[in-house]
Amino acid sequence: MNLRTKVSVVILVSATVAGSAFPALSGATPVDDKRRQAAQLQSQIDANNNRIETVAEQLKGARIRMTAAETGIEEAQRRTDAAEAEHGRIRSILSRRAAQIYRGAGTSSPLQLMDVKSIGEMATRSKYAAAAGDRDNVLIARLQKSQEALAVRKSELESQRAAAKAEGDTATAARNALDTANRESRALLGQVNGEIKTIMDQAAAARQAAAEAAARRAAAAPPRASGGGNGRGTSIPTNFPNVPAPNAGAQAAVDFAKAQVGKGYQFATSGPDTFDCSGLTGAAWKAGGVSLTYYSGAQYQQTMRIGAGDLQPGDLIFMGPGGSSHVEIYIGGGMVVSASNPATGVRLVPVGYNGTATGYGRVRG
Repeated sequence: MNLRTKVSVVILVSATVAGSAFPALSGATPVDDKRRQAAQLQSQIDANNNRIETVAEQLKGARIRMTAAETGIEEAQRRTDAAEAEHGRIRSILSRRAAQIYRGAGTSSPLQLMDVKSIGEMATRSKYAAAAGDRDNVLIARLQKSQEALAVRKSELESQRAAAKAEGDTATAARNALDTANRESRALLGQVNGEIKTIMDQAAAARQAAAEAAARRAAAAPPRASGGGNGRGTSIPTNFPNVPAPNAGAQAAVDFAKAQVGKGYQFATSGPDTFDCSGLTGAAWKAGGVSLTYYSGAQYQQTMRIGAGDLQPGDLIFMGPGGSSHVEIYIGGGMVVSASNPATGVRLVPVGYNGTATGYGRVRG
């Protein structure tokens, strides 16, 4: 299933969920039905947000490939211009020689124009001229072949640029379509949540009316003693495991990543206030003294492959073919810091929370 088909399926599901009547479950109350609708809408919004992250990384990869093709086209054009200039220079030399021979043919004695002192010297010059002409002809033939090869290379690069642009256009259109689907789902979710609030407010009003009626009935009754207490305990989970990194660079990268938890997600940003997935991992390892390209597919190529059981703090976890969909940084204790999508921002989650990994990478620092 290609990118366009995958996105179409996601959007179709979103439209189906948004447009359905949400038939009530047997025995469910009205508020239960509305809560089920809200949960389905939120699930679809989350799925679309994750797809936006994947499409965003594919868009970055397409832009990198298009830039590389354009650079190659410029170099091929520069070499073609140089070959054409050299071609013209040699042909100009040959034209001047031909003109000299033509003018010499009209003199009373061709030997006068050549101004030679002996037949031997004339023969030597003739041989030299013939050899120079042969050499120039060989150079022209070589230049023509070089120009033809450059034209083929330029055509190939232009095809690559067109393919990369088409891929980027498709990714951009998919991202826009997903954004539109999410806006519609969020609008419907707001409506459903409003209906839930109305139902809850009505239920609360009914309970209040019943309580007031009960209070009036008990107004003449003797006062009753009451006692006891109620409380709710709170506990803060240990979200930040203090697992030492294998080296100072990895520790700096992990510390940086931890410090970004709670910040927002925005496509093609690498801080200080918002990040996308490769922007976060790239910025984290920049703090660790290593420069990584801000594209998950490139970071996959820039890191050394390791196994899932070899993960150490600072290692990167990739998703999608060749790491092209998503990347996050492992901090130890089975946890990663991940910039997954606009709805959740930068957060601390368990390994595998965002999907099945397709590769693990160790930064060469």
